[in-house]
Amino acid sequence: MNNRGNGMMIDGLDEIELENTSIDDIDSENINLMFLGIDQSGSMAIYNRDMKHALTEFREALMNSREADEMLVARANFDSGIEIGGYKRIEEFYTGFTSGGCTAMYDAITEGTEKLRAYRTFLKNEGMRVKAVFAIFSDGADNDSKSTFSEAKKAVDYLNDEEITTAFISFGGEAARTAADLGFRNILDVSSSASELRKAFNCLSRSVIESSKSVLADGDDFFQV
Repeated sequence: MNNRGNGMMIDGLDEIELENTSIDDIDSENINLMFLGIDQSGSMAIYNRDMKHALTEFREALMNSREADEMLVARANFDSGIEIGGYKRIEEFYTGFTSGGCTAMYDAITEGTEKLRAYRTFLKNEGMRVKAVFAIFSDGADNDSKSTFSEAKKAVDYLNDEEITTAFISFGGEAARTAADLGFRNILDVSSSASELRKAFNCLSRSVIESSKSVLADGDDFFQV
């Protein structure tokens, strides 16, 4: 039975819709999905306050855009473990930040790709037109994942083949080389400072907004704004 409109639980309701935004709460047939994986390892500790400010400004920029109603964002935090949230409206985007532990980047990429694949497929099956961006922010290389490099690269290759925009913000360190080796098509390499951090997230928000205006895939032009 399907009782979407009367508030009753739907028999067999797909778990995907419970984890993410329900079809009933989506107002447009055009959906822009944004996955943002954020490195919260110990090396980021000195930027805790700056990251909170940068993430708050990122959310506000997206909320103030004309395309806000068509955007759904999932945030994934990774340090020695990973925590991946569902695809939610911009106003629900969490802007807190804590740091500690190692860097399980490959796990965030492989599991994040699977969650994006599943929800994107679900929306398409419901008749939605879906465009997606898969972005990672990190200041270093992986050193604590169960997934291997080859598994993470296979996930990125899948995203590229599906014309999902792959983007990577490298915040100093050796992350840019890792991103290139994994196959990310858009890499923004910035130095380690508070001003560069905020500049990076300002660029990310502008790129997401511009991407959402077009029906075409971004290819390697995502950060060209």
